[in-house]
Amino acid sequence: MNASICKKLLSQWISNGTFPEKLPEVAALRGVLQSAEYHGEGDAYVHTMLAVDAVEDDADRRVFWAVLFHDIGKAATTRFIDGCWRSRGHGEEGARMVPGIMTRLGLNGISDDVEWLVRHHDFILSWNLGPGDDLTPRQRRFMEHPLFPLLLRVNAADAAASWGRSRKGEIGRMLEEIAAEKV
Repeated sequence: MNASICKKLLSQWISNGTFPEKLPEVAALRGVLQSAEYHGEGDAYVHTMLAVDAVEDDADRRVFWAVLFHDIGKAATTRFIDGCWRSRGHGEEGARMVPGIMTRLGLNGISDDVEWLVRHHDFILSWNLGPGDDLTPRQRRFMEHPLFPLLLRVNAADAAASWGRSRKGEIGRMLEEIAAEKV
């Protein structure tokens, strides 16, 4: 099963009205505000649906589910702090929620991978990379993780759905180039 089939399933749930029952964690993102500076596309639900649309149809299904769930932790963690909407710890909170959702959907076999992808989907923001910067040994080891290529796909969809000053896409492309050099 690839992302195309998963997208069709999601579309069915939306069109037949069962989406909020099947995925209340995603439906809860409606109205969850985000910083307009980085997320001009709107609330966390709109961002999530745009990110899902950005997943390539032939992508691994783990990428699809990780993109769909990447911000589910924002419903519980979003706060207005110092004049800006912040969602500190939303990746960890979302990852904590993934196993229960995957069990409910009968997708236990990929739960651990989706959980890892959700937990680390914002890794790129902490790396502070610029053009020509060298990676640290720790960053290089992280890139050796077997799920790292899928994480770059999750990052690409997230970046495509971030209408603002986000550097996720730019840094993701740099890392894709570095990873390709290793081959």
